[in-house]
Amino acid sequence: MKKTFLKTDGQATEQRVDIVIDPGAYELLPEDIYTVHSPSGLWIIEENTHTIMRAYPEHVETYIAAVRASGIRVGRVTVTEEPRRDYADMARRYFRPVSVEDIVIRAPWNAKRKGVTYITIEPGMAFGTGRHESTRLMIKMMREVDFTGRRVLDLGCGSGLLSLYARLKGAQYVYAVDNDIDAVLSAQKNVLLNETSGVEIVCADLKDVRGKYDIILANIDIRTFALYSTHIQELWKKNGILIISGIIGREKKKALSLFLPCEPVAEVKKNAWRGYIFRR
Repeated sequence: MKKTFLKTDGQATEQRVDIVIDPGAYELLPEDIYTVHSPSGLWIIEENTHTIMRAYPEHVETYIAAVRASGIRVGRVTVTEEPRRDYADMARRYFRPVSVEDIVIRAPWNAKRKGVTYITIEPGMAFGTGRHESTRLMIKMMREVDFTGRRVLDLGCGSGLLSLYARLKGAQYVYAVDNDIDAVLSAQKNVLLNETSGVEIVCADLKDVRGKYDIILANIDIRTFALYSTHIQELWKKNGILIISGIIGREKKKALSLFLPCEPVAEVKKNAWRGYIFRR
């Protein structure tokens, strides 16, 4: 439960944390900053020459410590007590469309322009609005792969962004899996927002997934790869394709060893993040 305070007039308040960071540094944050330490969301505010990361964390000191431990450069930190906010209204105020490769990711309230391919995402708790570098790398790699008529598995689907992009690229069917019920509900809503068929979304652990797939998408972390790489290979069809990201540079050797004897046919990188395409 979120920590709240009461002013003398009885109005509920909470603590807002503003952290000055380098432009784009929020893309290097680990996923647990969003999902564990600030589940109500993060808002990026550009003010003059500063980039401010705003959050309303459940535990202020733990959140600040986690941001410092993430490795990004942390500037001024300000903690302010203020009346409780409407987070949906804040999402509307601060979310801006994101251009990634050949698509633009928009919120339902953002306007459309002719000649642009959009994917509509309701900003919320689920990971995957196109701002994180690992998501961008996945879309970059997916753009180079032929999805036409393929059966696709999206592991750790988050908001469902990659599943929606796979369908845009001609995938016949996408089975999207996440073990977080909030992510599953978010992905289901986003499929409806985009009026997309052929995407099945389930809440399940990776170990419980069955079947064989032409293309597997896995934008997850090294710990999950280490636990389930053998099972992922069991889901991977002969002559199929595996696209992975969520790997940082120092984890490259370990990540690649998990899928031997297969070796990547392509590597992409952005800042600390790496992504790989394997063809069996």
